[in-house]
Amino acid sequence: MYQDGIRNRVVPMEQSIEQQIVQRTWGRVHGLRVELKADRVVVHGCTPSYYVKQLALEGALDAVSGQDSKQVELDIKVGPRL
Repeated sequence: MYQDGIRNRVVPMEQSIEQQIVQRTWGRVHGLRVELKADRVVVHGCTPSYYVKQLALEGALDAVSGQDSKQVELDIKVGPRL
């Protein structure tokens, strides 16, 4: 899917975004996974409240600010942990 050079840059960026979200939400997004697509960042996971979902969005936006105008898409479910 990715060429080696591109993948070597994508993984650290995904990890950086994840770290920012974990820090902003105090680790309250379960199953957190970040995917970088061509024009956007997709954040996956689940959380117990909409407040934490909003914090995750803010963390992701902070992490990508100034980087190629990437849009952030949230795929974070809100509800009790199963």
